[in-house]
Amino acid sequence: MVFLDANVLIYYLDDTAEKNIATVRQLQKIIDEQEQIVTSHHVIEEVLFVISKIQPDINLGKVVQRISEIPGIILVEPSPNLVFAERYSRLSSDLKLGINDALLLQLMIDAAITKLFSYDKQFVSKAIQLGINKLI
Repeated sequence: MVFLDANVLIYYLDDTAEKNIATVRQLQKIIDEQEQIVTSHHVIEEVLFVISKIQPDINLGKVVQRISEIPGIILVEPSPNLVFAERYSRLSSDLKLGINDALLLQLMIDAAITKLFSYDKQFVSKAIQLGINKLI
């Protein structure tokens, strides 16, 4: 399984972004290798927030539709109890990492996701400390 970070989806969606072509190529490689592509509703929320700030009049439903066109993409979600929150808050403190990134890392740990596609160097660095491999 490969977890997609918000920055990857933003570059994927923005045909004018400098990293768009590289992102699309890497996604195609993941698809060709038949890896399960995973993200979370937390990532989708961040993508929609960023895009709505850049383009206030954009139809966010169409943005979600475009994301859903990535073959086989699924959402991984936390367990429905506060124990999950305790774990990611502890991870945030232990790694000196922002709470949102800690939440995503805890999702990956819980779902046994071992690969991450992100352009966020700090996030990738912390993921590597936890045994999660970066893709690029």
